[in-house]
Amino acid sequence: MNDHDRFNLKNYSFWIDDQVRFSDLDPLGHVNNNSVGQYFENARAALYAKITPQWPYGDALFVLAHTAIDFRYELHYPAPIRIGSGVLKMGHTSITIANGLFHKDRGVAYGESVSVLIDNKTRKPIEILAEMRTFIKPFITK
Repeated sequence: MNDHDRFNLKNYSFWIDDQVRFSDLDPLGHVNNNSVGQYFENARAALYAKITPQWPYGDALFVLAHTAIDFRYELHYPAPIRIGSGVLKMGHTSITIANGLFHKDRGVAYGESVSVLIDNKTRKPIEILAEMRTFIKPFITK
């Protein structure tokens, strides 16, 4: 996604609301970069629960394989935030997820991650079957 698309609210099909906590701040008084990663993690987990039956306790589950975050603006306490998610790409065993972090409709940070579907017993990657693909398709970013 280019920078304009990353912060276009219409490009995200799944949303969660969160709140900046005092414990999210660093000594400079703004939200620590690791806290932004946790906001994105919460958004991914909520999306996983929508697209993977019984996640994280089912036979198959998505696990994080790669993540990258671009920071655009500082964020301070207190602040209500919204995190948008969308699936950029669906592969044989993985999905690439885009996340946008917004405060008052202002794009604060953007993240992309790759999640791999694994068998919960063997812990090895498995194919994303047709049934699960139907759960994922509504969340694909256009």
